[in-house]
Amino acid sequence: MAWREDRYSRVIAWLKVILPLAALGLLSTLFLLARTVGPSAELPFADTDLQERIRNQQITNPTFAGATATGDLIAFTAEVARPDPEGRSRLNADVVDAQIDLKAGARITFRADSGSFDDPADRAELAGNVVITSSEGYRIETEELISALRSIEAETPGTVRAEGPPGRFTAGKMVLTTATSGSDAQLVFTDGVKLVYDPRGNEDDRP
Repeated sequence: MAWREDRYSRVIAWLKVILPLAALGLLSTLFLLARTVGPSAELPFADTDLQERIRNQQITNPTFAGATATGDLIAFTAEVARPDPEGRSRLNADVVDAQIDLKAGARITFRADSGSFDDPADRAELAGNVVITSSEGYRIETEELISALRSIEAETPGTVRAEGPPGRFTAGKMVLTTATSGSDAQLVFTDGVKLVYDPRGNEDDRP
């Protein structure tokens, strides 16, 4: 019985020495590892990564909507929009749609692959497979359209291909503007209009 108590006492004595030494060794290892980490490792990414993340900030499904002084409604939407790195007031967007509901009852829509918006300048630039449609039966295709954001004003810098009640035609330019009275809008085609008349377009109007 005395032998067992003596052995137990020796084990306890050794543990009192070994355990503190082991703890000290662990603390020393952690301290050495901590000193090998440089100041730059405190950040999960470098400055170039931060700039890239800021540049790629984007807004999903943004909408710009408003009304003109005469009561026409204008709305622009996009799938994604992001700040323009070259202009603080500009936004670049992908897959842009616009809808204009005129107070007189007509509707005009725009659609493009991409767009750029500058709110202080009251300007939207749509590009890539631009399609313009109207409730009066016109469908117009072009590569670029410049539009106002708060008024019924738009124009195409280049040629347009269109079809409507008169038939198929091309023109060097199209302008969308309000009528003199301000109560309606007009699609005006200029710069060498070439019309292919389609008599079938008036069949529905025959008695």
